[in-house]
Amino acid sequence: MRICYLLDVARPSHVRNAVRMRMAGDPRHGWSVDDLKAELDASDIRADYSSVFRALVWLETRGFVQSVDLGDGKTRFESRREHHEHVQCERCGSVTEVPGCLVERSAAEIESETGYRLTTHRLVLTGVCPACAAA
Repeated sequence: MRICYLLDVARPSHVRNAVRMRMAGDPRHGWSVDDLKAELDASDIRADYSSVFRALVWLETRGFVQSVDLGDGKTRFESRREHHEHVQCERCGSVTEVPGCLVERSAAEIESETGYRLTTHRLVLTGVCPACAAA
């Protein structure tokens, strides 16, 4: 009798390793697959779009990165860290972390006013970043 075990051991992947290292080494928020592919291309790391996407999905399922919904229909990712909000420039699209959680500070009042019990939330603020404001 032969018994086979399916282990959650991924084959080595230069793309996955490069994506993880690139994201860990840059505090940028809201990386798109296109952004990461361009970064890898600039570093002479060969990767196609689907390989970068699969790497991100693998990293997300294991808790290394998290997806970010900025409300523009584009899937974005960032290194996993404590919950925080985002502010996005309406001109250039850059994304910055808002320290702390604005909604958690108001959760009790929101629940009292609406009768809802909050389970999760997503808040994206928009404005003009310092670079665009200076231009």
